[in-house]
Amino acid sequence: MMSKEKKNNPHVKPEFVSARNGITLVALVITIIILLILAGITISLTIGQRGILKHAEEAGRNYQEAERKEDEELRELDNIIMGNSTLDEPKITMVDGVPVPNGFKHIEGTKEDGFVIKDVSVDEEGKPTSTNGNEFVWIPCTEDGKNGSIKYDRYAFSKNGWEFSQTKNEETEEITWSAYGMTYSFTEVMPRIELNSMKQYGGFYIGRYEVGIVDYDTTNIVTSNINNEKEWTGYHNGRAVVQKNVQVWNYITRDMAKKVAEGMYSNNDVVISRLCSSYAWDTILESIEINYLGYATNSTQGNYSGELKNTGQTTAVNHIYDMGGNVSEWTTENCIGENFSCTHRGGNFGNDRNNFPAGIRGCDSETGANNSIGFRCVFYIGK
Repeated sequence: MMSKEKKNNPHVKPEFVSARNGITLVALVITIIILLILAGITISLTIGQRGILKHAEEAGRNYQEAERKEDEELRELDNIIMGNSTLDEPKITMVDGVPVPNGFKHIEGTKEDGFVIKDVSVDEEGKPTSTNGNEFVWIPCTEDGKNGSIKYDRYAFSKNGWEFSQTKNEETEEITWSAYGMTYSFTEVMPRIELNSMKQYGGFYIGRYEVGIVDYDTTNIVTSNINNEKEWTGYHNGRAVVQKNVQVWNYITRDMAKKVAEGMYSNNDVVISRLCSSYAWDTILESIEINYLGYATNSTQGNYSGELKNTGQTTAVNHIYDMGGNVSEWTTENCIGENFSCTHRGGNFGNDRNNFPAGIRGCDSETGANNSIGFRCVFYIGK
């Protein structure tokens, strides 16, 4: 308490609080400046371009994306377990019970009367591939022929009054062909890939047309294999196709026809193309017989006009053209003999269909090639 003397003496100065116990004006200004700086830093860290809120927002989006991917992976795992994986494009698509390979589409017909597909494949740049436009027909069959199905097998076709007769030895599976007092024997072992395709898919595809040739040098066609080459064709360059109204690929040896057929889809990871075997040829005729009884022994739909035609110019049977005519066709079946070991099937434009129908077997040498023999391609699904 202030003394009475100090209180009444005007010369005595009042006491003030020491600066050490209070805040000076300078200190206050500095404090305010620091607080402003800290506030600015806090605001920047909170709502700036790389601020806390931005980080939080980004973290939220990342979390949602991770959650979405996890859901997709879980769904894909379920699909894999159920056999419906979508990670890779399916190699085949089932259409009305028929397997259609990737790169093909169904264009007409049914499984019962001839299911036709067309090659619509393109390369990485979207340009049509060399096989684009090829057409094939599905042949339903099984390896055992049970439950009313057609058995994938070799058959012998004969009839009364037919000048040529054929019989099959069920033990050796050799087929004999008798004509003009001569007898030839034919044999073939079914390739494993064909049997596997029958078991897994219940059928195979046959070329709708005889193999044709396009883009060849029309000024450089040799019609005689003067050097007796096994892999020989009279056409210079050219590309094999299974399409309508093109030049038939004749003037070709059996071994060369086999090579061309196998190379047609060599880059395809689903389709295995082959020269038609005796199993394929006979099974097709057996299936055609259901709707066209006697076709194998009297091929009225074939071209026997005495003139070679382009592919697909005659009447189709089950959507397949010219198995009974135009040109005979090389197969992989072998004829037992020293000079004529290669087999061709069906009639050709130079013969009478009554004696040379679709079921006939003919022989020629390994170097034989002429204008009346061509070939046909088949393919199996199994890679």
